[in-house]
Amino acid sequence: MHVFLARQPILDDKQRIKAYEIFYRSGFVNVYTGHDHDEATSKVIIDTFHNLGIESLTSGKPAFINFSTALLQSEVATLFPRDQLVVEVLESVRGSEEVLERCRELKAAGYTIALDDFTFNEDSEAFLELADIVKVDLLVTESDEIADIVRRLEERGVTLLAEKVETHEAFRTAFDLGFKLFQGYFFSYPEMVSARALAPLHLTCFELIAEANKDELEIDRLTQIVSRDLSLTYSLLRLANSAAFAKRHPTKTVKQALVFLGQREIKKWVSLIALQRMCSTELEAPVVTSLLRGRFAELLAEHTEWRGSKGTVFLCGLFSLLDVLLQRPLADILEEVQAPLETVELLIHGRGPLEDLGRLVLAYERGQWDVVEIRAARLGLEPATVAQAYLEAVEWCPRVSS
Repeated sequence: MHVFLARQPILDDKQRIKAYEIFYRSGFVNVYTGHDHDEATSKVIIDTFHNLGIESLTSGKPAFINFSTALLQSEVATLFPRDQLVVEVLESVRGSEEVLERCRELKAAGYTIALDDFTFNEDSEAFLELADIVKVDLLVTESDEIADIVRRLEERGVTLLAEKVETHEAFRTAFDLGFKLFQGYFFSYPEMVSARALAPLHLTCFELIAEANKDELEIDRLTQIVSRDLSLTYSLLRLANSAAFAKRHPTKTVKQALVFLGQREIKKWVSLIALQRMCSTELEAPVVTSLLRGRFAELLAEHTEWRGSKGTVFLCGLFSLLDVLLQRPLADILEEVQAPLETVELLIHGRGPLEDLGRLVLAYERGQWDVVEIRAARLGLEPATVAQAYLEAVEWCPRVSS
């Protein structure tokens, strides 16, 4: 059985990634021909996380995983470390004594319990005594009801998580109401501020990552980028002259250091240093998402007619959230960095020769499996190829310290 996974970050009020929710399916549209869907789902969970490793999938952060009644009763949760799993009880789970007892056992064992799509009713209230986190869907819950939920839960000591946060305004409203965790696409719709110059730090880092990701490195171009930044120059020369690369004559110039290190070590250094510097801001989620999108798209391109344009494909993912990081219109930023025409067409207008690839990446990220199926078919991609590319991209994306 092929396993299909996507992950969505869960953020705190400073927009730092605290956990991921995992979306999983046994196929693009979750078609199962057997008689026990929960049995198939539990197999997907077990096989996936034991084969891939839950820590690898979530970069060491906790994973929110949906649990139905049958999965709770099967005690699948205890197969995973309690510090890496959040048991998300679906809204469809009824508060029977058997299910509540399983949740009490998990709670006593140190597992975190979250309630999905919470509204007050007889079943949901039965779980409140056990809940650590309560999730409220902002799109389907009326504003008056949201305020009432917050008010009634204030004294229970639970952490409130707002999901389906689609805009910056929704984020601010949820924050003001007292929510501490947030999930959704709000970081894709930043609050625009007055025009200002492109931050040199971010531009340099993105240029460096894009250049180092090319199949054939251009040492002169890399030298030019690194030399513009004193701290990057210092970091590179220190690495080249470190004990790990001990040699008789010290490296004194940026170009000498790059030539000496070679392609493999350069790529490793760029991944660690550039990403670390970009994450000195509080906007961790869009940095990680940008890198994941770029690598995922690049890996997919290897199996399509775009295999010869992997650099451009990578840039599309890497630049897709520049407006969020820099708080400026994306069209202006792409013009300043002289992005390729195909990148501009896709990111600004949602069209062009890379449309199918771009929409496939976004749909997979959001667990929209019906869209994934359509776009993959148009690109001639097999389901297993898409799933494997995503998992490889997750493993490639450097771990970011919170």
